[in-house]
Amino acid sequence: MHIARSHLAGLLAGASLVSLSIASVPAAAQSLEEAMAAAYAINPALKAERSKYQATNQGIWTARSEFLPTVTGTYLGEHNAFETRSGTSDRAFFHELGVSMSQTLFQGFAGVNRLNQAHEEANSGRNQLIGVEQTLLFNTADAFLRVCRDRAILARLRAYTNVVQKEVNAARARYKSGDATRTDIEQALARLAEAQGNSDQAVGDLEASEALYERLTGQKPGKLGWPGIPKSIEPTGLDDAITVAYQNNPSIRAATNDARAARYAARAAVGDMLPRVTLESEWENGYRGNLGNRDEEDWRFGVRVTAPFFTGGRNIASVREAKFTAAQEEYELDDTQQIIRENVIRAMKQRAASRLRAKAGKRAIEANRRAVKGLQVEFDSGQRSLLDVLDGERELLLSQVDYVRARYDARIADFFLLANIGRLAPQHFSIVEERPDPIPRIMPEFNTWDLRLGPTENDPFQNYVIEVATSDPVPAPVPVVETQPLPSIK
Repeated sequence: MHIARSHLAGLLAGASLVSLSIASVPAAAQSLEEAMAAAYAINPALKAERSKYQATNQGIWTARSEFLPTVTGTYLGEHNAFETRSGTSDRAFFHELGVSMSQTLFQGFAGVNRLNQAHEEANSGRNQLIGVEQTLLFNTADAFLRVCRDRAILARLRAYTNVVQKEVNAARARYKSGDATRTDIEQALARLAEAQGNSDQAVGDLEASEALYERLTGQKPGKLGWPGIPKSIEPTGLDDAITVAYQNNPSIRAATNDARAARYAARAAVGDMLPRVTLESEWENGYRGNLGNRDEEDWRFGVRVTAPFFTGGRNIASVREAKFTAAQEEYELDDTQQIIRENVIRAMKQRAASRLRAKAGKRAIEANRRAVKGLQVEFDSGQRSLLDVLDGERELLLSQVDYVRARYDARIADFFLLANIGRLAPQHFSIVEERPDPIPRIMPEFNTWDLRLGPTENDPFQNYVIEVATSDPVPAPVPVVETQPLPSIK
């Protein structure tokens, strides 16, 4: 009895984490797509990520500015007053107006690499935004399923409480007629108290689940049904799921963009060690007294070449730092790929195991129902005690609760799998995407590495293949001609 009671408490202890109260449940039915659309429209974290992505995009305009001329205007106003030993003095106002312009002609290709780096960082921010979208949709699906699970558990606990209450009333009636003892009543009362306590716990779990649902969607849950996922976006198998994850998962794509950006940064650091050629022009006008009395004019035009001959080792340290950072980003990319692969495998296995557990739970429910009916018949004939009947009813409740939890585990594993393969996207759930357009490239890419980024299903602006420069083909080996041994010299 103690073991069964602790098992029941364990099943019900983790029953939920999500929404408001039962009395406030509205009558309108809600679908998962409607809940996801509501969360997508109002979630502040998603809006913050959109603003972050737009802020990251400004780095592209900053990098583009290195290719444009810089024009600066200056003005200087002075009041000069002096007095000589002979007693003469002079007081005058002096004004100076100037305009200077500089245009970088060559910068060791550092500007080109920094521009490509800015584009990769912007693409990384875009993939991070897609990742936040899919995380939000997964959390919404989880909250939706938690409410369904906790409502089902609470309904079964209340039904079980009513059954035990009837057993208590029947035991009291039999005690008055002399067909039962006081022990039978106390055993039934103990089970009733246990059922009431578990029901109260289930109410608290449901209120927490509904609170989470309301926080994500901005509305209280109505009539919810167990949702499914579109068959068209399910992977055909484990190998297909891993392949799709490597192609679509936003975390992998963002890590790839970060690794590419780090390589461009390393190239830019090398370019900073090369000479810089700048075209410069400056015009100045000096005025004495007022702006109508021009005193002098100066105009200059030329080319300036600067080369960092010695910087105390700062430039070499910058190059090494950039290269080590690039290596770090590539290791983090490998780690991200391994984590996603593990998540996909775990989701596939958990989904299969939960479905088998749910099928077994159905069989257990049917068997326990037949057992309870048999116990009732045997109790009426005097072959069973009241405690046997109460144990049978509790076993039926345990199988029902375990089936509900297995059903939840199977459904949440489906959405966890979609989130890891990158297919828990808004367009698959009839949600209009609100995503700022990226800034197009104006400079060519110089790809000499194998960090590939193919097209993705989640973003039409990334449906391109980044060409990878391949090395020259290895020449065919020269065939070896077998020669005959030379004859011995006599």
